Amino acid sequence: MRFLRAWITAVLLSVVGYLLFLWLGLAYPPLRLFGAMTQLLGVPKIFQLVHAVFGLGQGGKIFAFTGVAVLWLGGLTLLGGLWRGRIAGLIVFVLGLAFTPWYTALGYGVAFWLLLDAVNVWLAPRVRAVTVRPVPPDSGRRTTTLALATGGAVVAGGGLTALFRDPGAGAPATAASIVPGEPLPFGVTPVEQWYYVSKNLEPFDPNVNGKTWNLKVGGLVRTPLTLSLADLKSFTPVSEELTLSCISNPLGGPLISNGIWEGFRLSELLKKAGVQGGAKYLLWEAADGYTESLPLGRALEDDILLVHTLNGQPLTPKHGYPLRVLIPGRYGMKQPRWITKITLSATDVPGYWVRRGWSKTALVELTSRIDQPAEISPIVKAGAPGFIRGIAFYGDQPITKVEVTTDGGKTWQAARLIAPRSKSVWTPWELPWTPAAGSYDVQVRAYSGDRVQKKVESDALPEGATGYHHFIVNVS
Repeated sequence: MRFLRAWITAVLLSVVGYLLFLWLGLAYPPLRLFGAMTQLLGVPKIFQLVHAVFGLGQGGKIFAFTGVAVLWLGGLTLLGGLWRGRIAGLIVFVLGLAFTPWYTALGYGVAFWLLLDAVNVWLAPRVRAVTVRPVPPDSGRRTTTLALATGGAVVAGGGLTALFRDPGAGAPATAASIVPGEPLPFGVTPVEQWYYVSKNLEPFDPNVNGKTWNLKVGGLVRTPLTLSLADLKSFTPVSEELTLSCISNPLGGPLISNGIWEGFRLSELLKKAGVQGGAKYLLWEAADGYTESLPLGRALEDDILLVHTLNGQPLTPKHGYPLRVLIPGRYGMKQPRWITKITLSATDVPGYWVRRGWSKTALVELTSRIDQPAEISPIVKAGAPGFIRGIAFYGDQPITKVEVTTDGGKTWQAARLIAPRSKSVWTPWELPWTPAAGSYDVQVRAYSGDRVQKKVESDALPEGATGYHHFIVNVS
C-alpha cells in the first residue's frame, strides 16, 4: 500500500512537472539529472565506449535517459514508501537542491508532500474495499503490474519518444548522389539528410519561439544590444557554402555534411556593439544551456557567420533555429545552435564539453573518406569499369591531392579532384577502377600542401579522429 501510493505520486508529480516544462518552460528535475549524466558520458573514454556499444545516434542518450527515469521514479517511490508526506517532501527538497534552483526544489518538495497525502486519502478506501471483496490473486497482480507499467511508460515516454521519431534524423549523409560512371557532383546535403548530434535527447532540444526570441550582446561592449529576428535583417546578408563536421565523427564516419548557409558576419555585429578595451574572449550561450568560447581576435575575422538559413530554408529546430554560429576550420562543438547570448569577456570560460576534457580549439583534422564502394557492402563486379569515390576535408584549408591504394599501401594512385566552390567545403575525388576478381585492401589519404593526413589511427575524442579510412573490397 505505501509503495503503491508512492509510485502513483511519483508518476503524477512527473507528469505534471513535464507539462509545466512544456507549457511554461519551468525547470524539470529529471532533465537536470539527464544533463549531469550526459556530461559524465561525455568524458572522452566513456563517450567512446558508449559509441561502441550504442552506435552514433541517440542510442547512448536514450540509455542515459532510461537510467534517469529509473533513478527518478525509483527514488521518489522509495522515499514515499519509507516516510510520510511531510518528511518525504523535505527530503525531496534537500536532494533537489543538488541539481535544481532552490525554488524548483522547494516546489517539488511541497508538491510531493501534498500529492502523497492526497493519493493516500484517495487510495485508502479503495484498498479497504478490495480487502473486503475477494479478488482472484492473479487478477490483482495483473492489475498492479499494468498500473506500474503504464505509469512508467507515461513518464519515460517524454524522452523515449526519440525512438519513434524520424529515423532519418541521424542518418548518415553521403558525399553526393553517386551514380556509377557519371561525374561526382558537388554534393550539397539535403537538410533532411544532415547529420544531427546534440547533448540533449532530441525531444528535449530547445523549441524556440521566433516571435519572442532575441539575441543579447553584452559584457565588455560600449552599446549592449537586444536583437530580434527582424533586427537581423539590418545586417549585410552573406551566403556561403560550408562543410560542417562533428568532432565525435569516427574514421570514415557519417557525421559530416555540406550546405549553403545564409546570415551575416559576426564582425559587423561586434562593430555595432563596440568592443571595449580589455575584451579578449567571446562567450556564447545557447537556449539549452550549452556554452562555448572563442578568442576575440578570431571572432573579429570576416569568415565567422551568424546564420539563420540552410539550403534556402530557415534553420530547422534540430539544426539551430533561429540562429547558429559558423566558424570555418573548427568542429561543430565550437559552433553553438539556438544561441541567445553573446558576452565579451576579459577571461575565458571553458565550454560545455571542454570542461569534460574535449579539445579546447576543436581544429579540424585533415581527413578523407571512401563513399564508393560503400563500406557496409563492399562488393564489386569483376571487369566492370567503375570508380572509387569519396570526399576529403581540412576545414578552411585546401585539399591539394588525394591518393588511393588497393593493395594495402604498397602502391598509391592520385585521384582526380573536383574543385570545391568555397575554401571551407569538402573536396570530392574519384579514381577510375576496373578490378579483376579478388580481394582488395582499399585505403585513401589526403594532402594539403606539404601536410599529409595522419596515418596513425586515434579515437575521435578528444581532438578528432585520425588515420586512413580503409576496408576490404571483394570483387567477383
